[in-house]
Amino acid sequence: MHPFQVPLTIGVTGHRQIAGDCTAKIEAAVHSILDDVRTKAPEAPLLLLTGLAEGADRLVARIASERYSAELVVVLPRPAANYRGDFETQESKTEFDRLLASARLVVTAPAQGPVADATVGYAWAGNFTALHSHLLIALWDGDAGRGDGGTAQVVQAKLKGRYAGWNEGEPLQYDEGGPIAHVVTARAGETPPAGVGQTHWLYSDTVKIGARGGNRHHAAILSAFNTLNRLLKHAGRTRDGWISDSVAPNVQALKMAADHLASQFQRRTNIAVRLMVLATFVAALASALHGAMAPIVTTTALAMGLAVWVYSTRSRWQRLHADLRALAEAGRIQDAWIASGLSLSVADNYHPAPATSVAWIRRAIRTAFLLDGIRPARESPSSAERKRHADAAHAWIDEQVAYFLGSHGVVPRYRRQARHFAILGLVCLGIGLLIVAGNKFLDITHIHQTVFDTELLLQVGRVALAITASVKAYQAVMSFGDLQRSFAVSAHLFSLARDEARAAAATDDQPRLIRLIVQLGRAALVENVGWVILRRQRRMKPPAG
Repeated sequence: MHPFQVPLTIGVTGHRQIAGDCTAKIEAAVHSILDDVRTKAPEAPLLLLTGLAEGADRLVARIASERYSAELVVVLPRPAANYRGDFETQESKTEFDRLLASARLVVTAPAQGPVADATVGYAWAGNFTALHSHLLIALWDGDAGRGDGGTAQVVQAKLKGRYAGWNEGEPLQYDEGGPIAHVVTARAGETPPAGVGQTHWLYSDTVKIGARGGNRHHAAILSAFNTLNRLLKHAGRTRDGWISDSVAPNVQALKMAADHLASQFQRRTNIAVRLMVLATFVAALASALHGAMAPIVTTTALAMGLAVWVYSTRSRWQRLHADLRALAEAGRIQDAWIASGLSLSVADNYHPAPATSVAWIRRAIRTAFLLDGIRPARESPSSAERKRHADAAHAWIDEQVAYFLGSHGVVPRYRRQARHFAILGLVCLGIGLLIVAGNKFLDITHIHQTVFDTELLLQVGRVALAITASVKAYQAVMSFGDLQRSFAVSAHLFSLARDEARAAAATDDQPRLIRLIVQLGRAALVENVGWVILRRQRRMKPPAG
């Protein structure tokens, strides 16, 4: 069994009839695109969303599955038995059947009725593919669309992050979008466009604005997915190893894994601070020693403190803790929504303004939700279903209140830890000031005598270490302070929700309970993203990566 991982999703859209004389160039371009993804994210498995139509869909599906071990998610415009009739030759039907049978998941457009426009299903499938893909490969001549659901419309939807039939009641809600690798493709029987086989990269407006630019934003998300999957692979647990029993195993496994990893990085950060404080103490005490031992002990302590600081900074433990905690919270909300009978994706319910700050997190939770194949609940659930959903909602709220405010809750615990690191930071700062106050290098009359003095250099090292340890402790204080304040707000929010949920349960008011769960989840997402952004801005260290 392979360890649980979260794949990178790649979608494909394009023409059904591709000119035969340009196939080799197009295949080479697709290879180049996927090689680039594999180079930048070697630890991330690939998941290809394809409609398995003739032409572009199958060309990319063959390459991705055979050369890059990508799994397939087949997105059909209508049921497979009916859709299969679109293909004229038996050879084409056989290939469709083979690829369909190998798919990890098959998603079919909702039924539109017996007289529905056939293009509606194609438009739905194209929008679904674009929405759920991190990278969209478009084998396209670049011309304007020739009908609903065509490649041009799918490309524009991806660039805008707005998809037909998606969140139509939210006029300002948009997806994070994503890059598009436009491979210039000639249609069969038509004049080929210029530059057939060339790849043009297109990026949404939301990532082109600012210093990063579309290419760097794309590379950053690939790097984040690679890091996540490297950590999951190193953890070594299968999906079932992360969970017990769940209707959404991928969402729950992602939640549990992210929570576990976030705790690991928080512990590592705290240990690093304590080691630097210890090195500061040892270096300060060494100044009281006599003979050859003093410089040896001091140098060892300084080297240890410097090594810990460099390693923890370059390893980005603080950043990883913040991002993984945000991913765990998104998974927790998604898991609670599903258990409460909601088929909403958390990725669609972030506030638009800060949502771009957690783009890879949205993509990860959207992928887990996709793989669980959550379908809309029945419009009229039975009384047993209503009770089960209500019990799940109450359990989530009660669990969160206990998590925040219980006898071992995070709010009182983080308050204690903030005080602990504040004391450590002040002690280190005091040691540094005492060393400065008692050292002769502040005496200007001795500067010429002490410039090359070994003891002076060791004293400077002690001061630098004390200051660095103080800064690290300050970071920890700010971290725990932010967590405490953030969780205190969440605790109050869930306490209010508990009273509201009880009132809804007393009258069996299911719609009221559902509105409460949705609003509570959205509020928790806003609070969580705000905390992540604050943590990223507040860190007192050079930016890493």
